[in-house]
Amino acid sequence: MKTSKEGARIKVTWEKEDEKDVEEARGFFLKLTRQGWLAATRDGEYRRVLDFRPEDGELWFIPLSEGG
Repeated sequence: MKTSKEGARIKVTWEKEDEKDVEEARGFFLKLTRQGWLAATRDGEYRRVLDFRPEDGELWFIPLSEGG
């Protein structure tokens, strides 16, 4: 799993076929969403994600204050 920051947003990527990577990303997803961050996918624009899906391979985390 890899993380990077873009302003206040955090981008997380993982290898879809790597079980350890997927579980690490799932844990990160649960931790941040429980703290109030918004999870989203990005394909031109952000789309909110409510459930972790290993097949996404990438998620963006946006702090609630920025996401509105």
